[in-house]
Amino acid sequence: MNPEPLTSPSPEREKQKEVLNDNARKFVAEPLDPVFLEAHGAIPYLLVTDWTETGEDNETKVVYKKFDSGEVQIFLISKTTVDGKRTKEKEDITEDEKRYKKLKNLSKCHVKKMRHEFSYIQNGISFIINYDEFAGGKLVMLDVDGSTPEERDLFEPGNFPVKLIEVSDDPRYSGHRIAEIL
Repeated sequence: MNPEPLTSPSPEREKQKEVLNDNARKFVAEPLDPVFLEAHGAIPYLLVTDWTETGEDNETKVVYKKFDSGEVQIFLISKTTVDGKRTKEKEDITEDEKRYKKLKNLSKCHVKKMRHEFSYIQNGISFIINYDEFAGGKLVMLDVDGSTPEERDLFEPGNFPVKLIEVSDDPRYSGHRIAEIL
């Protein structure tokens, strides 16, 4: 059974702030076959991240997304970790704003990757998957989320089509620290 493909983001977006949960499970993965990604309606885009703050339990970053259609989305994201749970505030900004250029110039850490977003059904549960291929081919990762924390925990890595090694509790694979692994 193929899940419904995710839809591309709307080209007309208003500035908004939103607070989101950021506790997806993380896995180091083997590369996925492009045929698998296409069959699951994966939406690919270039994702470039520049961190302006890199604290132990908090970070601020500018995220630049470029889709195959040419559409560009840019976000300012602040993340905070309290008792092992990460939350984030996300605000849309535009490429032509002086603010974007100023923030990018403050970059302390830079990571570039191709991301593929898709839905994946396992045991009747629909999971949202972010599949990341980091520049230079040094690392491939998978983030898995469900509609609830309980559903997210039901994902079975051993039943996924490629070998996965869970790194959810390893801080080296979260946020700006990933640049040290690359």
